[in-house]
Amino acid sequence: MIQNEARAKLGVAASVGASLLFAVVFVLSATLDFTGNEFFGWRTLVTVATLIVFLSVTRRWSGMRTLAKRIAARPLLGLALVLTAALLGVQQWLFTWAPGQGQGLPVALGYFVLPIVLALTGRILFKERLGPWRIAAVSMAGVAVAYQIWQFGGLSWETLVVALGYPVYFALRRMVKIGGSAGLTAELMLCLPVAVALLLLDDPTLQTLRDPGSALSLVGFGVLGGVALLLYIGSSQLLPLSVFGLLSYLEPILLAAAAAFVLAEPTSPEELPTYLAIAVALLLLAVESIRRPRAPRVSGPAA
Repeated sequence: MIQNEARAKLGVAASVGASLLFAVVFVLSATLDFTGNEFFGWRTLVTVATLIVFLSVTRRWSGMRTLAKRIAARPLLGLALVLTAALLGVQQWLFTWAPGQGQGLPVALGYFVLPIVLALTGRILFKERLGPWRIAAVSMAGVAVAYQIWQFGGLSWETLVVALGYPVYFALRRMVKIGGSAGLTAELMLCLPVAVALLLLDDPTLQTLRDPGSALSLVGFGVLGGVALLLYIGSSQLLPLSVFGLLSYLEPILLAAAAAFVLAEPTSPEELPTYLAIAVALLLLAVESIRRPRAPRVSGPAA
């Protein structure tokens, strides 16, 4: 019992720490004087290096070897891995590009809508049961989306990429059984050539490395992103699904607060009903998570 309580406390701390670090990365993407492509390139490079160190220290390279053997036996799995890597890469790029372009709030809205779309994805693709609380949450989110379309003509493409892209990513990962830190490392390794190409597109001579302050800022930015990702994975393995899912709602709240109050992105009174309806939907999901019996632990990346 004591051991389980210690694991739970460690998992909660890791989850909260990951959300806070993701919010810091989000703000730094707008406040540091680099392009989104540079941020994405350096973040991917440093995160891959961090994951390699993590696999080495924890002696988890066997997961990579197992994944390689599975791909050799089923080449279509390799194609699926390329697709999940592409989907993840788009999300990672958007997360670092949007704040600097004044589009942090649309991305935050996408993360608010994401749990609702994931619930629908589970019901449609995997026949997961939707209880009354989850049905109410999905209905409330539907009201929010309908209002947004009526008021503004639709959702922004940034919101749609997050809200629809991640469910496809998670569903494909689940279908082909790609999971854990080994799968994530393989995906980010596949993203690496594109990330480096985009980095060189905006900084072909790697001028930033000649300035110690700029180089330190970029490396620190990448390390924060990598540590956040590892904390997120760690919390998903330590906590029951209900608790992990409940704590995952902290990140979009922090992102929206950072965009509105730290980055001072403008918002209109007409948008408030959308956020209010989504907040109610998330509250209903939170109640459902608390009332639901404990389920197996899960793992997967975030922003």
